Amino acid sequence: MKRVKFENLKPGDIILTAGITKVGKAIRLSTRGIVSHAMICVQRGSIIDSTSDGVQARNLQRELFEDGEDVFAFRLRDELPAAMIAQVVDFARSEIGTRYSVSEAVRSVLVGPKPRNKREFCSRLVARAYQSVGIQLVADHDYCAPEDLRVSPLLIELSNLTEIVSAEEIAWRTTQPNPIEMMRDAQNKVLGVARSLDPNIENFQDLSELVQRHPEWDSVISQAYRDSRYLELWKHELQTHPWRYDLGAMENMQHAANLAALRAYCIETISEAYSGGIRFAVNLVYYQDTQKATEGETLGLLIDLYETLVQNDQNRREVARGWLLKHYPNDVKQHMERVEPHSDLWFSIVDRVEPRLGVIARASIEAQRSKEVCSSCGDEPACDYRITNSAEAMPGVPSLRLCDDCLSIRRGFGESLDLMD
Repeated sequence: MKRVKFENLKPGDIILTAGITKVGKAIRLSTRGIVSHAMICVQRGSIIDSTSDGVQARNLQRELFEDGEDVFAFRLRDELPAAMIAQVVDFARSEIGTRYSVSEAVRSVLVGPKPRNKREFCSRLVARAYQSVGIQLVADHDYCAPEDLRVSPLLIELSNLTEIVSAEEIAWRTTQPNPIEMMRDAQNKVLGVARSLDPNIENFQDLSELVQRHPEWDSVISQAYRDSRYLELWKHELQTHPWRYDLGAMENMQHAANLAALRAYCIETISEAYSGGIRFAVNLVYYQDTQKATEGETLGLLIDLYETLVQNDQNRREVARGWLLKHYPNDVKQHMERVEPHSDLWFSIVDRVEPRLGVIARASIEAQRSKEVCSSCGDEPACDYRITNSAEAMPGVPSLRLCDDCLSIRRGFGESLDLMD
């Protein structure tokens, strides 16, 4: 068996496979191609695809392929800015839970009516994700096959893609719980209840809008979240890997045999220090804003959940960074994700989690005709700072450009600000 080496992939990369099952062979035959399934990478080690289970996230380390099964990976020929890749990833994540449509997949290779409904199939999901930022990978992003993606002139193929998985690791993994499956089961239970109320519900965005339109169903939906254990899935991660969230625990569990693995884990974590968990802050702010207009038990539960996830994400990031600073400080300089204030990526994040800050920063930049001004007041000179307690201070905001006065004021209000390298 083999798997994809996730360290060679970036968010937005496309994985295509040639399934050796009867279904895979039938897809290749009907599309006259050599591939039968498409997936999109959304994070290091994490992909999203559309199968008979619907649109789901998966862990690449757990996705095993037969030795004779062809696996390909592709990347845009012309690199997109990080802010646009984030939008592609956001689209794919927003579709999680959406049901698979066999009939729509079949229509992609037939001549006839094209109803273009909301449901997904694998290549449609990938093509739609890129179409959301204006990138037309194929002739018709709603009706395309995996083979159409493979031959897209906008993509280039990647090499050195797979690695062999030992029989020992395969046996070990069969004894371990699969948190991705646990999440999928919980999501399907919640969406199943929602669809019993409105069969047109496809994903969690639809569900949120449903609760706002029908407050009389709020108690039913909130109970579905509880019964599915969706609100408690984060506890499994903390119980299984407590050292990821506590620097003392990480120090206590390290020894010569696992030092390299710990270092690799910490580098992987800080390399996606902000982009890896920004979705938690985005969802938190969305539900907080929604609650201002619509009170409800479901919203309260989800706000509590995402406050916890934002805090956990911060703890995980800071523990990994703290451990590397102590043992391999150069790794932090080399690998820590840096979101420069007032960059396009910074604005793409801030606009989603703290839009007022984005408005103020843009006004200051325009007034002074310089990006080097303070994010808060527009004064110069200003230096760049990382917000180390953003979960409490400004969820999702990674950094600020501040003058000395605003730095002092913000620290006085409890913000922890470290000078960026």
